[in-house]
Amino acid sequence: MALEKDKQPEKPLPSGTDLPIPWHLQLPDALERDFQAYFLEHSRRIIAGSFFIVALLFVAGTGVEFLVEPENVKLTWRPRLLSIFAAGGVWIAAQSRERHQYLQPAVAVFAVALSITNNYLGATVEHALSYSYYLINLFAILLMGSLFRITMRWTLPVSGLVMLLVIVSLLGFSHLPGPEILVVFFFVFSGGVLCLIGQYFHERLQRQHFLAERVLALHRSELHSANQVLENQATEDALTQTVNRRGMETRLSNLIREYRSQAAGEGGLFLLLFDIDFFKHYNDSYGHLAGDACLRKVSATTKQLIQNNRDFVARYGGEEFVVVLTGIQQNDALVFAERMRSRIEKMGIEHKSSRASSVVTISVGMAGMTPEVSRCDQFIARADEALYHAKSQGRNCVVAIHENDELRTL
Repeated sequence: MALEKDKQPEKPLPSGTDLPIPWHLQLPDALERDFQAYFLEHSRRIIAGSFFIVALLFVAGTGVEFLVEPENVKLTWRPRLLSIFAAGGVWIAAQSRERHQYLQPAVAVFAVALSITNNYLGATVEHALSYSYYLINLFAILLMGSLFRITMRWTLPVSGLVMLLVIVSLLGFSHLPGPEILVVFFFVFSGGVLCLIGQYFHERLQRQHFLAERVLALHRSELHSANQVLENQATEDALTQTVNRRGMETRLSNLIREYRSQAAGEGGLFLLLFDIDFFKHYNDSYGHLAGDACLRKVSATTKQLIQNNRDFVARYGGEEFVVVLTGIQQNDALVFAERMRSRIEKMGIEHKSSRASSVVTISVGMAGMTPEVSRCDQFIARADEALYHAKSQGRNCVVAIHENDELRTL
């Protein structure tokens, strides 16, 4: 019972949907910039995909106008060019990500042009349905908030301007009777307000969705980093910070598979197997702590010689190490092996118990990839044969085994 009381309930990870959004929808600067890019890319795709709807409405409106009063079409087509040109600007801005910063201004200009054009036609064209020109102002507001989807920061002031244009046109220039003016304005005003309210809550949800995606991406990044740390811990030798045997077998198997499928590019694949000469005597003489320090120095010196990011050093076991070299020719691999042997010898780590030298030295066996090699154990066995020969030659040397199984000492 005590354990149950002490056990704390696990807190769920934040999802982003529970983050507060301010009433004015403004996020912190960095997040706001990212949201604007996210929102505009979404709007750009919508506009590019639904633009034909606007063109269809233009054609349908002209067709209805022609059916009501054919003569009026001759009067309206010229003013409508203003809206058509503005619509073309929106279409151009929606075609490329490089022009997305012009998208919201272009939609705003289109909405204002649509309002001005139809308010002018409502005031100058007289027929039974001339009041319908004023109703297009509602379409201009719906266009910004429902079809083309620009942000409230643009929609709200532009909608206010459209409302102002309607009032000025109806009260100052319209030939409609007073009651009809009141009905038309109330219809446009109430429809516009409802559209803005709907857009406000829609944009709020979009911002929460954006934050949720950002939080999810953050969780994924943290999880990837944690997995990377665990993977490194699972495939890294703790003492020498080289690849451990398990990691070596995995990486070497992958490289063998690539080279057998001819997918590894130019150059060959070479494996150097080396161990520290008379290392057991070194431990007996200087102690295991000194032995650990010696292993770290030898591995660090070897790692400093690695230049290709696909090459690696691995601790094979005890004092034995593996070096894998990719994308080079055999002579280059031999030069690397001799340079490694020479540099370790020149470190001058005292080793009075060695029968090969007065300092720590290594013996190296080198093997290249051959058509017969299909597994890493086969590859290591060839290098081990060369290493055995290096030891029989007195140690502190490099022996290479060639494709014809010929052993050659440097």
